[in-house]
Amino acid sequence: MKLVYLFKESLRGFSSAKVSTVASIITITLSLILIAVYFAVSTISNNTIQSLRDKVELEAFLQEDISPTSVDSLEEVIKRIGGIKSLKFISKEEAARIFTEEYGSEMLDILESNPLPPSIRINTYDEYKTTERIDKIKGEIEVLNGVTDVYYQQENLKAIEKTSSGILFVNMVILIVITSSSVFLVSNTIRLVIYSKRKVIQTMKLLGATKNFIRLPYLFEGIIQGFLAGILAIILIILMVQYYQSLSKSGIEPEIFNFLNFLYLLLIGITLGLIGSSISIRRHLKENYKA
Repeated sequence: MKLVYLFKESLRGFSSAKVSTVASIITITLSLILIAVYFAVSTISNNTIQSLRDKVELEAFLQEDISPTSVDSLEEVIKRIGGIKSLKFISKEEAARIFTEEYGSEMLDILESNPLPPSIRINTYDEYKTTERIDKIKGEIEVLNGVTDVYYQQENLKAIEKTSSGILFVNMVILIVITSSSVFLVSNTIRLVIYSKRKVIQTMKLLGATKNFIRLPYLFEGIIQGFLAGILAIILIILMVQYYQSLSKSGIEPEIFNFLNFLYLLLIGITLGLIGSSISIRRHLKENYKA
């Protein structure tokens, strides 16, 4: 079946069922906007979790009288432990300066001396930032000569892991609900379009048209509806983002709404239109076509 014929039939279908077609396009558009909002919120929450995870690091406290040579040797040993991304040596003086910046100098002034030991701050790769893996790394560092203690924000990391798992579960549930609802709404709206053309379909049946011959124009029409809805959704999202940014100084992270994501949204729109029309025409033919 030629594309030209399919395209002409789709346009003819639009003109013969304007209200139902517009309703179908609006339904797909709203579904796409809802999906885009979901992915935006999901991305922002994941980025927030990741930024908190990035701050998790180990700190190995060293003997106060450790020599620079011993520090260098210790760093070389730590670097060979799996998962280590970077190291930073903190001298007693640097530790005092950091403490003063965060808590003020009153406590150190009272002590009249610097009780803070030198340390090595250890950052791991993202895939190693789990309590299980960090505990393993911590255990390997604790037994090294010159190390007196190893600390990391264990409770914070546990909270991050728990929150991350919860967000992942909620995201999956929301995605399933949105996708199922979108397919249901789209298929039922497109079914109205097909129902409005039942006389045309009946005529085609009487003329001996096969199921595929009847089905293909409506599938193509669903694709076009999805494409138009995708374009409309992208335009509306851009306008909404611009409006939001004009009201808020914080803005929206640019990587959330970029060309590639808009392309994905367009493809989702086409897919929704195709699935919706496929379900509707199959159901209609099953109920009314006994050939």
